[in-house]
Amino acid sequence: MRIIKPFILCLTCLPGFGQLSGSVSDAESDEPISYVNVWIKGTAIGGTTGIQGEFFINDGNVGDTLLITNLGYRDQILIAQSENQIRLVPQEIALSEVVVIPMRNENQEEIRSYDKYSRLSDFYFNGHYSLARYFPYSEDYAENPFIQKISLVTSSALKDVKFRVHLLSANESGYPTARALSDYHVLECSKGKSEITIDFQNENILFPKTGFFVVVDRLNLEENKFSNKLAKDILQPAIGMEKDEHAMNTWITFGGRWLTPQELEKNQGWKNIAVNVFLSD
Repeated sequence: MRIIKPFILCLTCLPGFGQLSGSVSDAESDEPISYVNVWIKGTAIGGTTGIQGEFFINDGNVGDTLLITNLGYRDQILIAQSENQIRLVPQEIALSEVVVIPMRNENQEEIRSYDKYSRLSDFYFNGHYSLARYFPYSEDYAENPFIQKISLVTSSALKDVKFRVHLLSANESGYPTARALSDYHVLECSKGKSEITIDFQNENILFPKTGFFVVVDRLNLEENKFSNKLAKDILQPAIGMEKDEHAMNTWITFGGRWLTPQELEKNQGWKNIAVNVFLSD
């Protein structure tokens, strides 16, 4: 895996304080909510809830401001205690496009950023953050307007590592919005380099005229951490980068803030995440 220098280092090498813990549940059903990222607002410090909704945040302090966001729920901001019982209020996911025609799935069009995944050698790795690749709309896609599936590449030192993918709409300027195009897809990757394909054809998602984002959430779970002689708690999996240089369309978010492609380009070696999109009629 290639080491990405200045930015990831500043995400992971933050001074230590204490530990915050708690749980996240549905305010109506009392059921635990798994794989929710809980952040100390405005920082790269956070944790992810496990199967039972529990989370632990190292390097946090009582009195920090916690930010919790999850599709299908209202955002919540609160002041951290040593133990935090967080109840998220459900809300409907507002979809950006209304589909009034059925998906035939007879023809296919491809938007490729890689051919053979085995040839990818650069990866975004470590650090608790989410990556988002923007895909602008083109009239060339009018005949195949549905997002059928996407594929991306992971590299992991561990097996059965979980991560999450969803689609997000963009505004007229190509910035991420809070409007979801899909639900979360929780995925597992195997040890080594893998190509992962996510099928969206049952969701009948139209390619928005303002474009859309493929969002990859890295989950800060204990079972996703790998340690060796050189480093401790390296978060898995790494996400493959485009091999060739193209217009920078990759964003990153942590702690409630999106960093633009222009901000990322200031860090040498950053490229787009490698995502192939398959459209259908």
